Amino acid sequence: MKKKYLLTFTLAAGLLTLTACNNGKAIVESDAGNISQDEFYQTLKDRYGESTLKELVYKQVLSDKYKVSDKEVDNALKQYKDAYGDNFQSWLAQMGISSEDELKDILEFSLLQEKAAKDKIKVTNDELKEQYGIETKTVTARHILVADEETAKQVKQRLANGEDFAALAKELSTDTATAEKGGDLGELNPDQLTREFTVAAYKLKENEISDPVKTDYGYHIIQATKVTEKKDVKSFDKMKSELVDKVKQSKLDSATVQKAVDEAVKNADVKINDKDLKDILKNSVETGSK
Repeated sequence: MKKKYLLTFTLAAGLLTLTACNNGKAIVESDAGNISQDEFYQTLKDRYGESTLKELVYKQVLSDKYKVSDKEVDNALKQYKDAYGDNFQSWLAQMGISSEDELKDILEFSLLQEKAAKDKIKVTNDELKEQYGIETKTVTARHILVADEETAKQVKQRLANGEDFAALAKELSTDTATAEKGGDLGELNPDQLTREFTVAAYKLKENEISDPVKTDYGYHIIQATKVTEKKDVKSFDKMKSELVDKVKQSKLDSATVQKAVDEAVKNADVKINDKDLKDILKNSVETGSK
């Protein structure tokens, strides 16, 4: 049920610097033979050139149209620090990220891609009303996840016949993280859930059980075990811009992001002069044309 996040990682640094000075001069000398700048550059180009140049082009094109503030990057960094706590440095090492500054560069690029994608996402008034309903309450819930709709319908019927929700979750749910807890999810955090799941869960009254809800993970039967209306909530009109951003954020996925980036590259009319790398954006331009 949790959202799938895509983080784009920087692959190589300094490749373009080498292109400006590559020649036959030896950068390594030994009794076994020398390694020239030409050989070094060509090896880097062959191994990392396509991915690195793509990233540089994408970032250049997106930076020309969208801006990411230091505050936005710092907020994104804080989310990772909060999530990993004392294990943050270990996580950096595990991901092959050498420093916080490198992670900030990665996050800046990721945020640029998000902004490009959000620029293309349409939001309806009904979706804003749904989001407002989500913002005005807290929901504690449990669920049973199964692979197909027919099984989900059978689960719903068994519950209607009086069977115990927790027992059925332990018996049938494919969500291994919650099955042994009777499907208990605790208090829901909409930012960590798929939009389909969130919208369905927040429409439920206390103790009400949903019809089958389809997400990328399968089919869910959800029960809201506690629903609490928030106090001092701002009006719909005062929250509208925030609601728009939250709906767009909930619709983000890797396909939407890639399509937006491809369109931006196509519109920038990028030309690559290196004969070996000149076609690396061909798929992006063709996709951006659709």
